[in-house]
Amino acid sequence: MRRLDAGFTMVEMVVALALLGGMLVLLYSGLAFGLRGWDAADANGRRTADRRIAENFLRRELGELFPMRWKDPMALKFAFEGKKDSLRFVSVRPAGISATGLALVGIALEQDPAKRTNNVVMRRAPPGDEQKDFSPLANGEASILFDNVDSVAFDYYGSENDFTDPAWVDDWTFEGRMPQLIRIRIRGADGAMLPEMTVNLMLGEEAGCLESQFQRVCRPRRDT
Repeated sequence: MRRLDAGFTMVEMVVALALLGGMLVLLYSGLAFGLRGWDAADANGRRTADRRIAENFLRRELGELFPMRWKDPMALKFAFEGKKDSLRFVSVRPAGISATGLALVGIALEQDPAKRTNNVVMRRAPPGDEQKDFSPLANGEASILFDNVDSVAFDYYGSENDFTDPAWVDDWTFEGRMPQLIRIRIRGADGAMLPEMTVNLMLGEEAGCLESQFQRVCRPRRDT
């Protein structure tokens, strides 16, 4: 009786290799999909964390807003410029680590020419002894708060005088008054709205002026 040869036939080897190749393709696809999902989740998590840090920083900056008056003897008006797409004010935080005193602060949407995207940028600069406007902000240090942004909108809650009811406006035109609340809405480049921020201004208007025993009218004060 002739002994049968042990082993696999060519057809069996081809089928086995084909099955093994298919399993490896499925395994690689699953791993690649999982890695892409991990990277996306990690990127979203870092982006969310960065935005929360920026939100907290912005809230803190606005919470330290100082109602300074311009050093102009001909006009008594606050160093505050609130528009629907930009905001300028004075902060009690200095403009730099080694600096002292107050700081001029500007927040607006600026375009990044290299990436062709828009960013919410904060600029800071120290005011001069006789500062009358926000001109130093043109050369102020810039910091990106929110990147890849489509639009930013500011709203202001307050009243023109003590005899009118406060209301929300998108352009603060009352130079002799300060708003009570500031609301910020940011839309990302993907169309999604970031969480709305509403900040209550902590200092009252009287914090930015001096009063004498003869006259209870605020006048510009010199900062040291």
